[in-house]
Amino acid sequence: MTASVQPSDLSQLIAAIPIRHDLVSYLMFSGVLLGFLLSGVIWLRGPRENRALFYFALLICCLSVTNLDTFLCYTGWMKYTLAWNDSTEPLTLLFAPLLYLSIRHLVIKKPLPPGILFLHFLPAIGYGLSQIGYYTEPLPVKFNAYKDAYFSHIPFAEVPEGTSYGYQWIKDKQRWLLLIGFTFYGLLSVRLWQRSRKDFRDPASGVRISKYRFGRFALVTFLLSLGLMLLVYLNYEDDGGDHYLSLFTFAVTLSSTIAFLTETRFFQRSWLLDKYETSASRGGDITLEQLREAAGRESFFTSPEASLKSLANHFDIHPNLVSRLINEETSGNFNDFINGFRVDLAKSQLRSGKFRHLTIEAIGRNVGFRSRSSFYEAFRKQTGHSPSQFMKSAGKS
Repeated sequence: MTASVQPSDLSQLIAAIPIRHDLVSYLMFSGVLLGFLLSGVIWLRGPRENRALFYFALLICCLSVTNLDTFLCYTGWMKYTLAWNDSTEPLTLLFAPLLYLSIRHLVIKKPLPPGILFLHFLPAIGYGLSQIGYYTEPLPVKFNAYKDAYFSHIPFAEVPEGTSYGYQWIKDKQRWLLLIGFTFYGLLSVRLWQRSRKDFRDPASGVRISKYRFGRFALVTFLLSLGLMLLVYLNYEDDGGDHYLSLFTFAVTLSSTIAFLTETRFFQRSWLLDKYETSASRGGDITLEQLREAAGRESFFTSPEASLKSLANHFDIHPNLVSRLINEETSGNFNDFINGFRVDLAKSQLRSGKFRHLTIEAIGRNVGFRSRSSFYEAFRKQTGHSPSQFMKSAGKS
C-alpha cells in the first residue's frame, strides 16, 4: 500500500515533483501557442457571419486551453498551479460538438435555434457543474489526483477527514464520455456529409482549400481522433497518455494553420460571398444542381457564347446571383465552374479512339476553349497534369 504523509509535508511532496523538458514538451507548447495564435487570427480577420469559421476557431481555442493543462501536467509545472488541476476537463466535451457545428455550417447555412444549440453544449455544462465539489477541494486532494496520473512513485498526501469524493463517479467516466461524444457527432457529421456531398462535387477542383476539402479535413480529424483516443484509453490509465492526444492536436493545428496561410479566401468576405448581398435575394429557389444541369449541357459549355450572363438569362435572374451561388457552393468562380465540364469532356475525348485524329489543341477548341494556353491552364488546374501527360497516363499514344 502506498504510504501517505502528513498534510504538513505537502510542500515537500510538491517539491518532489520533477520538472522535465523533452521533444514532446516542446511540441506540445508549440501547439498551444500556435492554437491561440490561429484562433485569434480567425476571430480578428474572419467574417463575423461565417459561423463555420467561428466554431472552428472556438474549437482550436478550447484545444489550446486543454493542451496547456496537459503540458503543465506532463512537464511537472502543474505543481505551481495545483489549484487549477483538471479544471479544463469540461472543455474536452466541447470538442466534438464544435467540430460538428463547424461542418454543419459549411453544409447548411441556416443557424440552429438557441434551444437546440444549447443542447449541444449541455453535456459540457452538466459535467462542469458535477465537478464543483472537486474544484472546491483542498490542495492535498488535487495533488493526489495529479500525482496519481503522472508521478505514481510519489507518496500520497493525507487529505482532510470527511472528504466524500461524491464527484468521482462521473469524473472516472470523463474520457469515455469524450469518446462517446466523438462517436455520436462523428456519425452525425458523416450522415450530414453524405446527404449533402453532391452539392460539393466541385468542378473548381483547382481551388486548394474549398469548403469540400475543409469539411473533408474535419471528417478525417473525427475518424483519427476516435482511433487515437481508443488506443490511448485502452493502454493508459487516467491521464497518462494525454500527451499523445496533445501531439495529435498539434498536428491538426499545424495543418490548419498551413491551410489558412496558403488560402487567404478563408479570411475574405467573398468566402461567404457577401459582396453580392446588394443584389437582393438569390432569385427564387435556384440550386447548384439546377446550375449544373443547365451549364453541363454540351451545347452550352462548348459554345463560344457560353458566359455568366447567358447562364443567368436561362433562369431569368441577375448574373451576380449566379456568381454568388457558384462561389458559395464550390469556392470557385464561373470560369472554374464551366471549365470543369469542358475538362471532363476533354478527358473523355483524349481517352477515346474516336478522336484520335484530332490534335490536343483541336480537342481543346472542340470542348469550348478559345486558345491552347487557356486549355492547358484549365486542364492542369483541374487535374494536376497537362493534356499530354494525361494521355500518357491513360495509355494513349
